[in-house]
Amino acid sequence: MHLLPPQPEITLYEDGFDINDILNRATIGKDLSNLIERIEDPLVVALDGPWGSGKSHFLKRWVGAHCKDNGGTATTVYFDAFKSDFLDDPLIALTGAIAEKLENGAQRSRWQQAKTAAVKLYRPALRIGLAAATGGISEYTGAVLDAAVAASSKEAEQAAEAFWRREDGRKAAMQQFTDALTKLTQGEGNEDPGKPLVIVIDELDRCRPDYALATLEVIKHFFAVPRVHFVLGVNLEALGHIVRSRYGAEVNAQEYLKRFFTLSIELPDEVPGDRSIRAELKYFASTAQKMNLPDSLINEATRHLKLSIPASQISLRDIEKILSSIALSSAVNDGFHYPHGIQKVFTSLALFRVKRPDLFRAAFDGSLQIEQVKEFYGIREEMIENRDRLRRSPSFNPDAYTISGLWSCLVTGNSNADGNGHFSSAFDTFGDFNAKDIYEVLKREFFGSFKLPD
Repeated sequence: MHLLPPQPEITLYEDGFDINDILNRATIGKDLSNLIERIEDPLVVALDGPWGSGKSHFLKRWVGAHCKDNGGTATTVYFDAFKSDFLDDPLIALTGAIAEKLENGAQRSRWQQAKTAAVKLYRPALRIGLAAATGGISEYTGAVLDAAVAASSKEAEQAAEAFWRREDGRKAAMQQFTDALTKLTQGEGNEDPGKPLVIVIDELDRCRPDYALATLEVIKHFFAVPRVHFVLGVNLEALGHIVRSRYGAEVNAQEYLKRFFTLSIELPDEVPGDRSIRAELKYFASTAQKMNLPDSLINEATRHLKLSIPASQISLRDIEKILSSIALSSAVNDGFHYPHGIQKVFTSLALFRVKRPDLFRAAFDGSLQIEQVKEFYGIREEMIENRDRLRRSPSFNPDAYTISGLWSCLVTGNSNADGNGHFSSAFDTFGDFNAKDIYEVLKREFFGSFKLPD
């Protein structure tokens, strides 16, 4: 048995979706590639989703799949914004990342002009705002700028510094940057058609607020060139919090962010081609088997997850933590041979421990309420009405009925909470029911000395 879910190693720009595509994300990857290749206008696409929804995994595979599997021609660049947010200016980091990915000497030579302009834009007091850099087109040419940069004499360096402090110098640098970007993507004649450029920016919503917003401004003002596209893996809700933390709670964050994104997409909740299976369920089943968890436990947890995933918004990352929490239990390692009621309550507690630690603690200190359990699972009254088989509600759900009944016995301490003692007998073959003893067994044999960090 394994403690941690196995994580596939992804070689950037080489691995696509052809191996271990458990959730069949290749389909949406092809759709994204088709869009990128068809559209000339600069696009900024937000791959929107909550933390733990698999955005980073998808993007790392897509930068390889775009050309390898989907027939794309664009140069793809993967940029982890969080790893670079210790820098002051995202423009420098972005130009460096692009340079590392360019294939040949001609492309690198063209991009050197853009890097030179980026460095010069960074040096003077441009931080008063990017608007000054986009205020117009300067009379100064790239050749003049290159000459100033290449000069080595003290006199020339001083002249260059004076030049760059002027607003005209900033405008000229902006023009040099966009000229270099245009030449890179449009080419220079029939024999040099150029290639589209797609920059994937990941983890933006984990960055410092100033750096995250500066990155959006850089994209908008410096990279708005045909055949240059961005795909940003973001949680737009979290990015909205960043906007409000920077500019004030009264700011309309949604309207602010609309300035920067052309369109947004989301990873599907369900596995394409098999609409009855949630992505989180498919991932749980596949990963649990790789971790060698008992089949009986996998089946039990699947029943719980079918109810709780939509109700409590359990993510792929939550699934990994739940699997690790389950694997820590020595009782699971022993084969999970326990009464039916114990198995079900343990599974509930494993989910609570990861997604709702407050409910986990409340269960053991005796303050848990049955309504809290129902809310976690999304259990409504019509799901548990069970007068008899012929008069059940059309919405009746046997798993919801059983989970609700077992927890009703435990939280009330009443072996006859259901009126006939049916649920209390699930904890003990001989009907010996004591809620305190059951909690002691669960704590001792299932949730012992070890726990994963929150």
